Amino acid sequence: MHGEVPMGKPRQSQIMTMVRESGYLDVSTLADSFGVDQSTIRRDLMKMERAGLVARNHGGVSVPEPDLAGDTAFSVKERRYHREKEAIGAAMAERIGPGQTVLLDSGSTTLEVARHLAGHHGLTLITNDLRIGVEIAGHPNAHVVVLGGELLPNVYTLWGNNAIAQLGKLKVDVAVFGCDAVNADGITNTNGYEVELKRTMHEVAAASFLVADSSKFERQALFPVIPLEDMTAGITDELFDPIVAASYPIPIIRVAVG
Repeated sequence: MHGEVPMGKPRQSQIMTMVRESGYLDVSTLADSFGVDQSTIRRDLMKMERAGLVARNHGGVSVPEPDLAGDTAFSVKERRYHREKEAIGAAMAERIGPGQTVLLDSGSTTLEVARHLAGHHGLTLITNDLRIGVEIAGHPNAHVVVLGGELLPNVYTLWGNNAIAQLGKLKVDVAVFGCDAVNADGITNTNGYEVELKRTMHEVAAASFLVADSSKFERQALFPVIPLEDMTAGITDELFDPIVAASYPIPIIRVAVG
């Protein structure tokens, strides 16, 4: 058992106290501490994460890092759930064939997709993300297109009328989207700057995939972007409840995290 379990408070409140004291606790330790099974603890942690009280990582939970300047800085996003994002990126890359034209939305998870496309041949890769642009610039045998526009602070995203006009002239095989939050209704964003650009990305693509770690699911941000039923499929990690995943209007592929 992990130390003394605080008495006289609801379990989620006790978990919060223990996580603050330890910094990080794994699910098995919490389950042993409270004498319940791990699925019960995972349900607690999912509810607590939705409330912004904790940050779930593969196999455990920690205190969430604060947002910077309204939007979470990219350096913070990249560290969160990194192993999950790597696994999701690899699974998405496996679904992209040689010679395809691929549009990569901005974000830390789509960056992992870009990294796993390095071994593919004959791709045309398009993005509005400066970090992804630098990553794919080094891919051999890839034709790279970076959309022009204004830079969104903290997150390396290019947006605006120029980017939308440039994108509207293109046709792509696959668009890969990140998101701030997603539920059965659709993907949503914390800011409105990128919404029109993302919708245009979807319009010019023959297939649209969502890549998002399990912490993004069963949540809703302020600005609706794309209805989920209009997308092809989603890829997430194994921590997302399979029963909830099965209730979504598109296939949600859950991948193991090594």
